[in-house]
Amino acid sequence: MKKICFSICLIWTVSFGFAGVNPTIKYQDNDASYSIQWNNQFAQINNLVPEIKINGLWVSANQFKTIKWEKKEGTRLSVNNQYAGKVEYLYLICEGHPFIDEFKIVFELMEGRPYLIMNSSLQAAKNFKLGGVRLFNSNKENIVLPGNSKDWVIFNESASAPHVGAIMYPYQLNSKKAKQGTFSKAHTGVWLSMLINDTKNYAFSFASIASELWPNNFKWELPEDNNFNKLRVSSRSGAIFEKEEIWVTAGKKIVTDAFLVGFWENKRPTKVLLETGVIIGENVRKGKPMRSPEPGWSSWHSFGRMITENQTILSTDFINKNLKEFGWKMIQLDGGWWTNPGLYSVNDSFPNGIRYLSKYIKKNGLDFGLHVSPLRTNTQDPIIKQHPEWVLRSLMKIKIDQNDDEMVTSLGNVYLDGSHPEVPPFSAGRYQQMIEGYRPSFMKWDHHYGGLEEAIRYDSTMTFLQAHNKTIRAIRNTLPSDLIVTRSMGYLFGALECYDAIRIGQDINHPGIKSKEEPYTNITFGKTLGTIENDQVEQGLVRFARTASQNFYVHKNIAICDPDAFFVSPQYTIDEAKCHMTLEAIMGGLFFFGDKVESLPKERLEILKNKDIIAVNKLGEHAIPLDLFSGVDVPTIWKLETKDRLIITIFNWLDKDVTKSYDLNADFELNSSKYKLTELWTKENYNIVTGKLTLIQRPHAVKIIEFKKL
Repeated sequence: MKKICFSICLIWTVSFGFAGVNPTIKYQDNDASYSIQWNNQFAQINNLVPEIKINGLWVSANQFKTIKWEKKEGTRLSVNNQYAGKVEYLYLICEGHPFIDEFKIVFELMEGRPYLIMNSSLQAAKNFKLGGVRLFNSNKENIVLPGNSKDWVIFNESASAPHVGAIMYPYQLNSKKAKQGTFSKAHTGVWLSMLINDTKNYAFSFASIASELWPNNFKWELPEDNNFNKLRVSSRSGAIFEKEEIWVTAGKKIVTDAFLVGFWENKRPTKVLLETGVIIGENVRKGKPMRSPEPGWSSWHSFGRMITENQTILSTDFINKNLKEFGWKMIQLDGGWWTNPGLYSVNDSFPNGIRYLSKYIKKNGLDFGLHVSPLRTNTQDPIIKQHPEWVLRSLMKIKIDQNDDEMVTSLGNVYLDGSHPEVPPFSAGRYQQMIEGYRPSFMKWDHHYGGLEEAIRYDSTMTFLQAHNKTIRAIRNTLPSDLIVTRSMGYLFGALECYDAIRIGQDINHPGIKSKEEPYTNITFGKTLGTIENDQVEQGLVRFARTASQNFYVHKNIAICDPDAFFVSPQYTIDEAKCHMTLEAIMGGLFFFGDKVESLPKERLEILKNKDIIAVNKLGEHAIPLDLFSGVDVPTIWKLETKDRLIITIFNWLDKDVTKSYDLNADFELNSSKYKLTELWTKENYNIVTGKLTLIQRPHAVKIIEFKKL
């Protein structure tokens, strides 16, 4: 029954007295609607109403018989961090629905903190199908912003993997691209979403701090007329495509994952994103440390599934003789060593077995890494033939384009159903045996998205995220604690504490050698027109640079950043090869090259021997793309700063020469001009004139400049 609120109803406010910092919750008695406001005229999110999807229909919290708001003691939803003020809890409690005894939202507020934390719980009165929970939704606009559409940008993290996220102007929400995303619609942020005014230093941030039930989704909408003053945002805990539902049995309690809602002002939006990453990591990593393997070589990008024992030994010998002294020490055997995807019997191209290869690599003073897909299986597996009920039955059939470099390796694959009680222990035993047999020090775990599909599961009360987390944790808990694990192709958060690193970039181009006459990685530079409005970023390095740039906040906060391997292949110009190696060096994460190294011309091999660039990666810090939210399609200015070093990297991604003067304060965010400047590739020195640095750059070129204080 809908509640009617008469004009005599009082509007209550819960806030703290620090103006411009703390969020405020405004609500009315006997009404589940509320708003979140800060002490800034436009910093408001209004007209918010919780909803629950019960047996296929969205039900407003205002349809419960009794609705009350209470301030009382509570249990921390978030871990302690830099904010240390007084904590207070506000509860919205809704009772008396035919299917739900109690639905409750908790708001955690802290004195001096610019964000609040919220989550919800529900207690089932009888069995029903749950399709998701919206902690807030609205039928009309709820954010009214000053200026115009191009003063603001929306950043949405993607469901499938960080590299599919999008940065766009609000008016682009109604574009064809936003409505037809590959994995999730571009107007829906999963795990993380922001609304940013880069000029005024304003930023709204929405971000998950847990990942145990369903992902939190943050959806942005505009009416078809693109009226900027009718911007609407909603949040939802639920399956990405909204196809998966779970049975909730009578008496069972469901708790949604907590997320933050914040507004920052007078702080650079890139630093707000970085702070958000710190907050996320403090909560989701559960205190587990992160480690990075030594720089090295990966077999996939030149050989794909055609890799052999002889070729791996040939590459090992060459790296040992020519590159080990420069720090390249990891030999990572990627996909193709098994007989078929999901079958981990060793194929005939490795006649002496993987243990032999592992010993050979280590005997040469190098490290051994191995590729597996822990959630992938194969119908020809004898054990799967005995247990067909272990195989996931997906609710979706995604058509895969043969030219889709990222997904084509998934054609015909099947995945394990982690909700089946026998699957986690079986998987744990299989991978424990593999590790004990092959002794890698590093593993790349691939194709996680398959086990995260919305599906009909053996246990209909478990979500895809619960099933995934259960299996991955079972596997990781049986493996050596010093084994370094990176996750590739999978959602950002699930069982994150099991991993050291996560993949933040897509596969660059088709892997594999075309012929002996052309023994180089198939790679292109790509093309961009320069702005997010043009929205033209072609496949290749440029596309990778765009997607990697928006995930700098991940590094060493949520996980070590793991980009795809870089290349110095003659398919690139020398400038392009330097761009690729430089970009991954300033990311400070996993540092692998993918070339057929023994075939590289001498001048290309010399690129891999540049100790100055390798040393930049060894700093372990991720450069911040300073112009990430300024409207450029691919960020051009990256700042890496440690206690002892300051490095500014400037890329020219365009197909034409660029001559530009950079203001040290406005463009580089520096307060002084007293530096000696040295470019690390050429050792050329540059001069600062009246606080500005003027550079002439060729197309597809990079300058990585160290600033040393005078």
